[in-house]
This record gives sequence, C-alpha cells and structure tokens, in this order.
Amino acid sequence: MLFKDVLTHYFYRKNKMKRQDLLTNEEFIPLRINQKFAKAKNRIKYYNDKANEFRHSIAYISKPLNLNIRILNELMGGRKEATFHKQFLLGKGFSWGTYTHIEEYENKKQFAVHKYILLFLDNEQIKIINYK
Repeated sequence: MLFKDVLTHYFYRKNKMKRQDLLTNEEFIPLRINQKFAKAKNRIKYYNDKANEFRHSIAYISKPLNLNIRILNELMGGRKEATFHKQFLLGKGFSWGTYTHIEEYENKKQFAVHKYILLFLDNEQIKIINYK
C-alpha cells in the first residue's frame, strides 16, 4: 500500500467521513476509499436491478431477434442455403421487422440476421444463406 493511500485511509477513518449507500441511502463509514455501498448485498441488488432495467428497456428488440435467430438455426441446421415460403416462416413465429444488419450479397444490399442473409425471391419465397 502506498504512503498516500495509507494517509487517505487514515483520514477517512479518523474524521469519520460518511457516505450514503446508493441503494438504501443509509449513511455508513467506508472501509475503502472507493466503497459506495454499506453491505455487499446492497451492491449486488443495486447492479442486478440496473441490469434488469436495461434488459427490459431493450426487450422489444431482443426478444423477437433472439426468436428469429433460434428459428433460423433450427431450420438451417448445417446447411449453407435453403429456400422457404414466407408463410412457413410466419407460422414458425419469424418477425420480419427485426434484423441485425444489412449485408452486401451479389452487389445488392440484403437484410441479415446474425450469420444469415435473407433474399426475397418471387412467389413469396425466401432464400436463407449461411454466410459464415
């Protein structure tokens, strides 16, 4: 421990510098300079709540996207490419409004989900290509 750290620690303990717990707002005397919570369970609950709030805020995108990836993984298996009817994919629960990115394929920009490129063909046929 550096001398500066020892002095800072001593100053905190000697002058009883108090802080407020970020979760409960209770006052406590920190044992470390960077301590923000009175108890470990408060720290864990605070960050779990924060992570849950974040997950719920992006659920409208992540749920249909994860479902699309699961459907494509199931349908493609180990194949490099396959063609399916649009209604078949809809029946499986595929969501047409969520894509991860746009990939260039044969000099045209195509929608892609994870490692799959979706090519929209005639007669509502969708060709899915595993490009990775």
